[in-house]
Amino acid sequence: MKTSMFTRRNLFGLFGGVTALALARSVWAAEGKVSDTCVKTCQECAAACKNCTACCKVDRPECSAMCDACHHMCSVCAIAVSKQYANAAQICAACESMCRQCAEMCLKSKMECCKMCADKCVACADACKAARG
Repeated sequence: MKTSMFTRRNLFGLFGGVTALALARSVWAAEGKVSDTCVKTCQECAAACKNCTACCKVDRPECSAMCDACHHMCSVCAIAVSKQYANAAQICAACESMCRQCAEMCLKSKMECCKMCADKCVACADACKAARG
């Protein structure tokens, strides 16, 4: 009996390799993808931070500066995630970090705009973390 290059064992090995490659490609393609579930929360947070920037400008300039930066970060994150930019996951992680820092600063104040900003920032940070899976 002649030995064929494609025995059952070789065919199963070849099939297994092709299957593994296909699975790896799907994982690589999905890597870096971010769920768009955080977009609305980021937009709401950006609005609250923009309001807090104006509210704290005179009495709490350091808070105003932090809220201004957070406002811009949340706006960029909402755009990056909604358009699925290649670096959306990194931007989303940076947004989470910025929102946690902003919330921490705003929680030190008794002003109503700061309390609302802190609440929105915590929600945004949690949404960004969840969106990255």
